[in-house]
Amino acid sequence: MTPIGIQVIEPETDLAPGAPGEAIIDRISNASTGTLGLSITVVRFPPGIRRPWSAHAQDQYAWIVSGKGIIASEDGEIELHQGQLVFVPANMMHQHGASEEEGMTQLSIIGGTEPRETPIAP
Repeated sequence: MTPIGIQVIEPETDLAPGAPGEAIIDRISNASTGTLGLSITVVRFPPGIRRPWSAHAQDQYAWIVSGKGIIASEDGEIELHQGQLVFVPANMMHQHGASEEEGMTQLSIIGGTEPRETPIAP
């Protein structure tokens, strides 16, 4: 903590499983700040790369910072573009990633009143 009470945090950076060509993930974990139920992640998807299907115990916002991609639920798929903000309700199975022709970067904010039981999967 700085003398003015603000904490500057270095994100943890991971290359998603599968190495070259996979998404690059920068995350701030709850442990680094002592917060409950808040995760902030920047995910950089190369063209054609999607994350595996997953669900989170808390609500999620995904802000498309750059590029073009998709988000899908069990009911279908929506094309995403820079500047869009997406809301995914808690416990909804979903998948997101880049379009085939263009990469995508998203800022993901996941929060709630309870601490996450597991970290966001890389």
